[in-house]
Amino acid sequence: MLDVLIFDLDETLYPRSTGLMEEINRRINLYMIEKMGMNPALASRLRREYWQVYGTTSRGLQLLHQIDVDDYMAFVHDVPLNDYLSPDRELDAVLAGLPQRKIVFTNSTAQYARGVLTALGIDRHFAAIYDVFFMGHESKPAAESYRRLVDALGVPPPRCLMVDDTARNLRPARALGMTTVLVDPLPGAERDGADFVIGRIAEIGQVVSRVERGEQNAGIEAAQGV
Repeated sequence: MLDVLIFDLDETLYPRSTGLMEEINRRINLYMIEKMGMNPALASRLRREYWQVYGTTSRGLQLLHQIDVDDYMAFVHDVPLNDYLSPDRELDAVLAGLPQRKIVFTNSTAQYARGVLTALGIDRHFAAIYDVFFMGHESKPAAESYRRLVDALGVPPPRCLMVDDTARNLRPARALGMTTVLVDPLPGAERDGADFVIGRIAEIGQVVSRVERGEQNAGIEAAQGV
């Protein structure tokens, strides 16, 4: 029985084809170039390197360069969301049919997340947003951020399902006992940590139904649909 559905935000609740994350990554590079004085090649390299090592570029910049995180977040998320996102009526209907509590668990800020949910026309479905500030800037996939989330939810992990577009962010959730769903992985991307893989977020209703029927051990292929 599932009580809580936990959703990542970027490239999980909307497809990567929107180009939104490309623009945010461009603005991260721009921050490092304009605000920190890095040359473009170094900025691009460190952005990827810090993401790999620390979970987010911002965490690496905070630890190693002592940036003002509020200023960084405001700069990189200063994006006209409606230029990239539009209401997703199919997803809205799918979420409306799922009775479980729904929350967002994101390495971005709650303000930005609310903007994304509003642009997608699905904000009414979400009871709470747990953001990078809630995590104390630890960020996914740091284990401490998941422990904080579980404490805040007050629900045993086996009664939670987590959805993300990155397998490494699912492994800590699965280790705690959550059911995990990987959305639209890139060709050749790792899938270790996912109980189910779906091609589109609108397929999440099918997975929830499987889990509620006791098929949580059916494996990745059972819900792959890609």
